[in-house]
Amino acid sequence: KSLWPIADLIDVEYLLLRDDTLMEENGPDALKRRDRDLYLQKIVPAAAGQGELTQSLLLHSWLKVRQQQEAAQTDGIVLPGRVWSDLYRISWLVLLLVGLTSGAGLAFSFLGYSGAEPVIVSMYLAIFVGLQILSIGLLGAASLYRLLWRLDLRSSVLYSLLSGLMVRGMLRLNRYAGKKLTGQQRLQISAAQGLVREKIQSHGSCFLWPVFTLLQVLAIGFNSGVLSATLLKVISADIAFGWQSTLQVSRQFVFTLVKSIALPWSWFVPENIAYPSLAHIKGSQMILKEGVYHLATEALVSWWPFLCLAVLFYGLLPRMVLLFVGLSNQRRSMARLQFKGAACRQLLQRMITPLVSSQAPMPNRSMPPFAQGLPQLDESGEARFVGPDDQGGRQKAIALIPDELSEQCPLHTLQTLLQNRWGVTVQETLRTAEAYQDEQVVLDQM
Repeated sequence: KSLWPIADLIDVEYLLLRDDTLMEENGPDALKRRDRDLYLQKIVPAAAGQGELTQSLLLHSWLKVRQQQEAAQTDGIVLPGRVWSDLYRISWLVLLLVGLTSGAGLAFSFLGYSGAEPVIVSMYLAIFVGLQILSIGLLGAASLYRLLWRLDLRSSVLYSLLSGLMVRGMLRLNRYAGKKLTGQQRLQISAAQGLVREKIQSHGSCFLWPVFTLLQVLAIGFNSGVLSATLLKVISADIAFGWQSTLQVSRQFVFTLVKSIALPWSWFVPENIAYPSLAHIKGSQMILKEGVYHLATEALVSWWPFLCLAVLFYGLLPRMVLLFVGLSNQRRSMARLQFKGAACRQLLQRMITPLVSSQAPMPNRSMPPFAQGLPQLDESGEARFVGPDDQGGRQKAIALIPDELSEQCPLHTLQTLLQNRWGVTVQETLRTAEAYQDEQVVLDQM
């Protein structure tokens, strides 16, 4: 079972981003003390007797404590996970209502029967059933294409469009809420929104399924509206349905086609309701030069159960199945979520590593510790540093250079400066702090 809803995923990334800012302002020691205290005083007592604390469980426990601390603050900072949850719940309701009204409105306008001409069955099926089958088929074909070619989510135009709409919805929601926030809080919310944009790309599979489920909610509302409007028109008005075609289509062909369409429900629905009979199809065929007065009333009203069942089985039920698939895959993708980033590793290290402090005499403050060598005890029992000259040669070093300074620090220049200044020979340089760089790679290189 997944511990991580998407709101918590957004919150933990946001709080880790804030910790980077705090580390720059207050230094790493403040974060070490805070996270070590949280681990010893909050997390370990709460997890007593519950088994081993895995990395995911430890990180989730830390998040819950931090969320409680943020909620208890007097300034009332709104975490971005809360904004996401509110927006997602509102989106469910709004899209369901939009689907209901659009489906019902379209069906009412299409079923506007004046009594002069029956409603064309083929047009009803094409608009309310055929287009939905086509959209589901295109969705399946696009998914299969990306799977075969191993394309990421950024190749999906629909996903990129909808994720952008959701981010813009979050922006508008915060614009209304921002009137009650201070300037500092609005800046923090803006940082959170940028974080959400970034994580939509890096955690794409986790954000795909919420968008997918919202699409199914919209389609469920649309089909429910169509079905409700059709039934209401049939109950409240005298609706006639007929069929016609410019092509020379035989009545037997139409009967066979209708019978094939009704296969999903014809095995348990009575035959006189599941689909029109051959006689009904003959009695509802519209011929332009003959008008509609020769058509049989019983044949004209025999179509509506078939049309309603077609919308139910080809429109509503498939969307409900896809909604269940989306929710299941969303839980599964969150259960497989792994936090392997450098920030998460540093947080876990701060919590489980005991705080140790030490002091040693530093005889030469102008030289860095790595250039002074290791402290050793002399005959009098006092510590002194064994420097490069005492070790019989110059020390060798690897220079770690931040990404933004790397081009300004050529190796030969560093070698000359450090040999003259500290007596250290730089063998090579490693570029650090690159975008999306895994710090473990640098450690392995060292």
